[in-house]
Amino acid sequence: MLGLALVCAAQAVATPQRPPNLLFMMADQMRFDRMGCSSGHYPKPLVTPSLDRLAAHGVRFAKHYTSTPTCTPARAAILTGQSPWNHGMLGYGAVAKEYPFEMPRALREQGYFTATIGKDHFGWDSATNLPPLDPKFDAGNKGSGVPHGYTRLSLYDGPGEKDEDYAQWFGRLMPGVDPEKGWPYGSNGWEGGPFMFNESLHPTAWVGQQAVDFLLDPTIAGANRTSPWFLKVSFHRPHSPYDPPQQWLDKVAITDLPDPVYSTDGWDHVFRGGPGDPPGCGPADSQAWCGAMPAAARDLGRRAYQANIMFVDSWVGKILDALTTTGDIDRTFIIWTADHGDGQEDHFHYRKGFPYELSAHIPLLLSWPSDPAYLPDTLRGSPVVPRGAVLDQVVTELRDVFPTFLDAIGASNTVPPNHTIDGSSLLCLLGDPSGKTCNWRQWLDLEHSTVYNNSVHWNALTDGEMKYVFNACDNCGGVLPVEQLFNLTADPGETVDLGQTRSEVTAVWRERMVQQFQREGRGPEWVSPNGTLLLRPPILYGPNYPGNTPQPPGPDHTCNGQKLSAGQPLILEPPQHAQPIQYCQCFSLQPLSSATSVAGPSPRAEPTQPSGDGVRGVLRMEAAWGLCIGVGPGGSELVLADCGTEAAAVWTLSVNNTAPSHVKPQPVTKAGSGQCMTIPSTLGGPVELSPCNGTGAAQGLVFGTGGRLCTPAGCVSVRPVPQPRRSFV
Repeated sequence: MLGLALVCAAQAVATPQRPPNLLFMMADQMRFDRMGCSSGHYPKPLVTPSLDRLAAHGVRFAKHYTSTPTCTPARAAILTGQSPWNHGMLGYGAVAKEYPFEMPRALREQGYFTATIGKDHFGWDSATNLPPLDPKFDAGNKGSGVPHGYTRLSLYDGPGEKDEDYAQWFGRLMPGVDPEKGWPYGSNGWEGGPFMFNESLHPTAWVGQQAVDFLLDPTIAGANRTSPWFLKVSFHRPHSPYDPPQQWLDKVAITDLPDPVYSTDGWDHVFRGGPGDPPGCGPADSQAWCGAMPAAARDLGRRAYQANIMFVDSWVGKILDALTTTGDIDRTFIIWTADHGDGQEDHFHYRKGFPYELSAHIPLLLSWPSDPAYLPDTLRGSPVVPRGAVLDQVVTELRDVFPTFLDAIGASNTVPPNHTIDGSSLLCLLGDPSGKTCNWRQWLDLEHSTVYNNSVHWNALTDGEMKYVFNACDNCGGVLPVEQLFNLTADPGETVDLGQTRSEVTAVWRERMVQQFQREGRGPEWVSPNGTLLLRPPILYGPNYPGNTPQPPGPDHTCNGQKLSAGQPLILEPPQHAQPIQYCQCFSLQPLSSATSVAGPSPRAEPTQPSGDGVRGVLRMEAAWGLCIGVGPGGSELVLADCGTEAAAVWTLSVNNTAPSHVKPQPVTKAGSGQCMTIPSTLGGPVELSPCNGTGAAQGLVFGTGGRLCTPAGCVSVRPVPQPRRSFV
């Protein structure tokens, strides 16, 4: 049996006799428990023979997480090997154009041919043309993805990306046909159904076939290859649209799948949705992120999600077959993972972004070469865990991928001295699954700033046995408790929130988070001088984001890439739930100052003021925390106004948007005036004040937990003025 002594930062670098190949495969939005090898606790194990084959050829890490569980920040962790605070993406934003030290560039500098196929989410550059990866698929394509050190790229980031390689390839094969007609289920939808075109045109087949072609290329394959290679194969599915080819959908019955998991103490009931629920939640919204959905549509979507995984699995099998054919299976390190999970109606959730297992817990498989010439010295000698083992004593994270590949090729010493790698090499755990001799982390930090709903604004810690969640939203008013605690050992489905009943355990984890924030130097917006966690406004990019000088909350923020400032008019626009981080329509009912802590309101905070006819406060813009809804100089038009001035109106809402009954339309009244917010009859028209007349179509607004003020005609929005986009370099 091949062996491992230790792989620790303090040791001398161990270089393989011959450089191994590196194959990094991942899926988008794939849960940890949707492989056959990880679903044994279900009544009927799921069918993924190829991923099970890879697990049997290597090891499975049972406690693997993504710290920031949406697409782009997860990929920043993979690129940099860093924690969210250190790579700077605290939520769903834009991956920087370049990082000081990043995986594909570092591997290329070590002599590797670097290529990526599928979803990168790094952005597209129409003015750059790199040579095609596979002329059969890419010849004649215009533009290229942002490379980050990849020598060849062939990209598909998902529906709506009409300039990318897949769309150009599809257009040549199907001229005049819109590929998006193949998936009418929505790019973030919860519904599903069969792919509308031939299976060979599916994005999964497009990614898989290029990977097979690459691995069988005689200049790439075999021991006599020109150079070692690093290949990233990134499947977009099972991310919605849930659109498997019909033959794969037919293979999945709803009885094959586990039932959705719901709480037994009711902590998740706020996510159920229902008739009249605000945009973004409930079955009326095809892009909903939560809701108790109609059984037939829900079940079809869940079947289609799993069928997409099975279709991806079939291409993983063909990739492994190609490696076996050339013998490169014996010369290659292989990692399989995902960027985040998918709710699948667990706790009434769809999509991702939350700290719960459905979203943050993802698969991780690692396989290593069987030819010892392609192993570092530290993998030859003392015993390693047997192939097929399950490692469940420590928590791993996406930041561990980069240092693992550096370790595999003997390049751990190439990390610049002024660069922090927060991840650790997984190879050390092959010799010591406890992680003790590896100085492995005892627990893992997770976080996410607001995306598509105010309640997606949290920090968390987990050791794989307990999970502590700090819900940092200071304007959610009880949608979720500020602190949650789950016993993952006794309650892996997180059905009981222990945050209020196990106060002594909660206090231990709270102190760990305080110490983390202080160690990272996050400052007084995160933790008070006396060590109290603070609720806070959303912060998308931290101070370590390349090229970023963070702006304090205030009027100089942007929406849809355009400047927001006092005096801009409010208008009626369609709901923007498909553009999750824009906040052009997101408001919060707030006092004029707010800095609520875990222990309760701080001396400089005031609770939202109740009154006999409703709840009072200012309506603050989520994209610009210094701007509130006010009244223009004419006395009737509504505009953005500085929150600290008299121009910012105080509003009375008859129903608190955080209560279960928030689904009812209500008048939004300017306090003490007898006048109400009035919606125009046409999109693009101005939102104005006029005498209150009840809850008619023009004055009956739904104010939901997502922060939107909407009628059936549309939602209150702001009309920004143009400004140049900031360059992320």
